[in-house]
Amino acid sequence: MTERTVFSQGVTAPRAGAYRVDPARSTVRFTTRGLFGLLKVVGTLTVREGSIVVADPLETSTVRAVIDATSLDTANSTRDKHLREAGFLDVGTYPDITFVSERFVASAGAWALAGTLTVQRVSRPVELAITVAEPANGEVRFQATARTDRHAFGVSKGRGAAARYQAIDIDLVAVLL
Repeated sequence: MTERTVFSQGVTAPRAGAYRVDPARSTVRFTTRGLFGLLKVVGTLTVREGSIVVADPLETSTVRAVIDATSLDTANSTRDKHLREAGFLDVGTYPDITFVSERFVASAGAWALAGTLTVQRVSRPVELAITVAEPANGEVRFQATARTDRHAFGVSKGRGAAARYQAIDIDLVAVLL
């Protein structure tokens, strides 16, 4: 399969094959609210490892990513330490957040990656809306967005002080093997 436009927004699907996620050029960013909804909180997490298999047909493509929960960074070391503790991410017990997908789906005129997000051994379905796919020179850059509910994953400490929902932005670079 050659590269081809498959999304109505002109996003290009990369050629079929196995790709390895480049952790040095990939990141997960989240935006939420803190201090009883008054303060916007932006943070990042690093991608430890990942793989993508672009299949033909595209709908059967797969993705697996491991996010390093210990890498949480909101530019506030006191808050970061608190968020890494039990009741929030409990990174001492659960250092990994994983996402596994086995299919792409058409969703509201665009494409989404349907998969399972696992936080602290709690797995829930999540759809990542693909906003960018730029193949070039044997690699591809993906951007995707999602919205998550921390309570659905058992992360319920700080009700009221910390927002329930997070906007997730993923920027991922993968290299063709």
